[in-house]
Amino acid sequence: MSSVENVVGCPLFDGLEPREIEVFQSVFQLKVFREGENILTEGQPGSSIVILTNGMVSISKALTLQPPNARDDTREKALITLSAKIKPFFGEMALVREDANRTATVKAESECEIIEIEKEAFQSVCRTHPKISFRVMYNIANKLAGDLQRESQNVLKLTTAFSLILDE
Repeated sequence: MSSVENVVGCPLFDGLEPREIEVFQSVFQLKVFREGENILTEGQPGSSIVILTNGMVSISKALTLQPPNARDDTREKALITLSAKIKPFFGEMALVREDANRTATVKAESECEIIEIEKEAFQSVCRTHPKISFRVMYNIANKLAGDLQRESQNVLKLTTAFSLILDE
């Protein structure tokens, strides 16, 4: 199976034909991760986007700030598990922000294959193919907007709970 066939159906490329996705093929880097390995680590600098093409991953995120004198990171994590069946992508913030740190940890829950695209290579393809790149950037913006909406709802739930506790 070609790299392009591996990413057809990925939300990053929604609205594009396989021949349009091919413009990115030269910058695809195929990588394999063993079960238990981190693919992305929260807080670390990011410079690429990752597409899961095979396997399962868990996504975790710190829910509290780490105390200043803590030696170990024992903060609670919110977990979700995703399968390559939906061709999820991660790390999009690194493509649109300067000096972006990873906002979550993505860990291989089975042997995983990913396709990674480095920021500079992505930008080079975007400059060469602006119409295709517009669609990809729209898809990234759509994901970021959905994430922001979900996080806003989570903040609202937390402030409501906190308000109820203070009222007692």
